This record gives sequence, C-alpha cells and structure tokens, in this order.
Amino acid sequence: MLLAIVLIVLTNVFFRYFLHIGLGWTEEAARFLLIAMTFVAAAVAVKEWGHFQLLIASKWIPERQHRFVQLFAVLVVLAMSAILVRYGIAITRVSWFQTSPTMEWSMGYLYSIVPVSGALMFVFALEHFFDVLRGGSLPRQGTAHDPHAPAASQNEQGSDQWL
Repeated sequence: MLLAIVLIVLTNVFFRYFLHIGLGWTEEAARFLLIAMTFVAAAVAVKEWGHFQLLIASKWIPERQHRFVQLFAVLVVLAMSAILVRYGIAITRVSWFQTSPTMEWSMGYLYSIVPVSGALMFVFALEHFFDVLRGGSLPRQGTAHDPHAPAASQNEQGSDQWL
C-alpha cells in the first residue's frame, strides 16, 4: 500500500509540475490507501503484539502477577476490537450511500476497513488470550520476524512482556 501511495503521489507531482495537468483523484486515492494501511498495520501489530508496551513497569510488579497483567492487557485489546467492529459496522451502514467527492466511490468501502480490521484484531487478541490462559506468554516485541533471535527463557518472558 505504501508503494502504491508513493507511486500515486509521484504521478500527481509529475502531471502537475511537468505536464501542467492536475489529477484530482490522486490525493483522494492516496488518503484512502493511507487510512487502509493504518488499520491493516494495527491488525498486524495486534497479531505480533507489537503495540506500545510499558516494559519498565513490569519490574515493579511481582513476577507471579505478570500473567494477570497480560490477561488484562489482552482483555483491553479485545474490548477495543469489539468496539471497532460494532461502531465500524454502524458507520459503514451510515456512509454506504455517500460518495467520495472526486472518485465518487461509496464511502462505505472506505469505512468497511474499520470493522474488518477490528474483527482481525479480535481474532488475534483471542488467540493471545488463550495462549496466556494455557500458561504461555505474549510474543516478545521485535522477535516476530527474526528467526535468528534467541528464544527467551521463561524468566525473561515473564519479566519483559505485558501491556
């Protein structure tokens, strides 16, 4: 999506400054792609548990309570994901018959990314919830795509990951 945004914006710059032709649809398309990219990235961040974490605060909480803190963090993400789904569906319904000013697309297409990404976040968070319930731990930030990253010991996992 980022590559498409760059190409669209560069195309607009070329047409506007070299050919003196303004392409109005490019700004709207780039904006829609940026919004979609943001919600897709948020879902990926939940899958990899890569959102902001307060690791320094874990030092203040006894290690035996880290599991409860992790469960609480996942429950917060589940609640926020459910809110995205519920209100995303509502805004998609309301905006379905509105059209974008330049491209004249249904705004419902744009807003439909909200409940879709919310549903994905919910599924990923539910997977994390059951992993923690079974005695596992949340993924460590930064090691999701690194096959050479050393596996964390149980003590490291318990002290470094939550919220």
